[in-house]
Amino acid sequence: MPIRRRIELSIAETRLRFQQLVRLTGLTGQVTVVVDGGRPIAAIVPAADVLEPAPPPSPPPPPPPRPAAESSAGWLRRIEKVREDVRRQHAGRIHELSQALDEAWRMLDQLHPPGTDRHVDTLRAAHGDLRRTR
Repeated sequence: MPIRRRIELSIAETRLRFQQLVRLTGLTGQVTVVVDGGRPIAAIVPAADVLEPAPPPSPPPPPPPRPAAESSAGWLRRIEKVREDVRRQHAGRIHELSQALDEAWRMLDQLHPPGTDRHVDTLRAAHGDLRRTR
C-alpha cells in the first residue's frame, strides 16, 4: 500500500471537494482531517480502518504460581508454633490472675470472716464459682 498522507481542510473546503476526497481516500488510503477554527472535528478515513474487526483481546494472564507444598507446610508449622506460644502465655497469665484472686479472698477472709460483713458475704456468694476450692 502506498504511503498514507494526512491533510487538514476546513469545513468549507471539505464540502466543496467531498466527492474527490472520498475517492482519493478509497484509492490511496489518504486521511483527511476536517478542522473548524484549527480544531479537528472529523476525519475521512479508509473504510477498512473503521470496519475491520478489532484485534482479539489478549489472553488473560496466567494465574500466579501456587506455592510449593514445602512452603505451605513451613507456614503451617510457624502458625502452629505461634498458637502454642500464645496458649502458653495465656495459661501463665490465667495462673497469675488466679493466684492474685486467691490472695485477695484470703485477705478478705482474714479482715471480714464469713458472717461478719453482709456485703462481703454477698460477694462471696456471687463469686463462689471463681474461687478455688480448698
